[in-house]
Amino acid sequence: MEVTRLAIPLILSRLGEMTVSLFYFSFIGHFIISSLSHASFAWALTSFLTVVGIGFFSTSLMKVAGSTDLNAESVELDLVISFRLAFLYGAIIVSAIFVYSISESRSLTDNGNLEGLKLLLILSLSIPALYLQITIFNFFNAIKIAKYELIYTWLFNATLASACAILIATNTNTNAIHFISTYVGLRCFFVVLAFCFFDRKIHKHILKFRHSQSIPTKAYVNYFISSLPMALCFGGESLLFLMLSFISKSLGDASLSAYQASLHFLSVVYMISIGVGNATGIVAARHFKLKKFYSLSTTYIQGIKLGAFILTPFLLACFFFNEYISIIYTSDVPTRKLIEGNLLISIPFLVFEYIYVVTRMTLRSMGDFWIPTLFTISLLNILGMILSVGLLSFYNYSVHSIFVALVLCSFFLMSFLLWRLGSLLRQLNHQLVERQLPYDRA
Repeated sequence: MEVTRLAIPLILSRLGEMTVSLFYFSFIGHFIISSLSHASFAWALTSFLTVVGIGFFSTSLMKVAGSTDLNAESVELDLVISFRLAFLYGAIIVSAIFVYSISESRSLTDNGNLEGLKLLLILSLSIPALYLQITIFNFFNAIKIAKYELIYTWLFNATLASACAILIATNTNTNAIHFISTYVGLRCFFVVLAFCFFDRKIHKHILKFRHSQSIPTKAYVNYFISSLPMALCFGGESLLFLMLSFISKSLGDASLSAYQASLHFLSVVYMISIGVGNATGIVAARHFKLKKFYSLSTTYIQGIKLGAFILTPFLLACFFFNEYISIIYTSDVPTRKLIEGNLLISIPFLVFEYIYVVTRMTLRSMGDFWIPTLFTISLLNILGMILSVGLLSFYNYSVHSIFVALVLCSFFLMSFLLWRLGSLLRQLNHQLVERQLPYDRA
């Protein structure tokens, strides 16, 4: 029950973030169509950087979740470093994109490309806000108060939707720069509100919390090293799907459209995996800290069962209602047929993906970061690309081969991570029994 209570708001929060992208693309795609390609590229890059940030700061989530004393100096130190690095990394990214935009704009004469650089620069201003948002709600989620992020996310969605409705109702001659500036402004405004809320609530959990304190350089280095594997893991997965989009593009416009549409639907389902995976990891982290390995195993099984229950309707939809799903994305018949085939192929992928996400988060709750990351990069990025190219060359030169490759590499990743978790649990239980034997004999 503990996993379920935590997973539901986390899933709804993740779906809320997916809704933000829906508003973004729907508004530009219907009312500023000429800027859609540039706006899509800007969103793709900032999304990739956001995903890397989610991975980087997720280590802090596991540390706080596993802590038995929130007033311990290490928890406060970790939180302060998270805030400082969130702002620092966000500022570095904005500065880098600013320098890139200035250097590129000097050699460009096409107004369209110049607009693309402006859109990218403006949208990048949201990255520091997103990193701070991740840091704030990682803490609240880790202490199992997930309702704060849920309220925040959907309140932001309601405000953004209202802004879009006002722009439409007033028939304002809005261009992409105005719309994206509005989005970024709302992001910054909301994160300021979230930070003020955090500042009011934090002292109930960490009595003497101070933002301004001297922190040794070694602490920053240790934080970076411990956060690196998850950043690489999340970034690697995101990069894989970006690379597969380029392969899909080489197959033709219909294949690229079908790939992107299918991937969007799978991404919605992926939010369930992330929500339940985080909930399972948060609960399991405390059991691991207290050396309650049986409770940890029980928590993991509860997470898997919860996923089986929630995923079943989506799997049935992919099988029985794939035609209705495809028509949501396009009315083009050839593209729809490709989407329908992709969804059928992806049914086992969704199962394997869910299991490996929950298993990987459970391993991370046990402090096992590098091995799952290396497995993920090796079996998704490297093996996934090899399988995709191989199947396209020797099996079927269509976008379906890409999804068959995803099924295969996700199966191998799931199998390796299950083996890793079972091996670690057996080892830990054996060590626990060995420690208890001298006391039993005494």
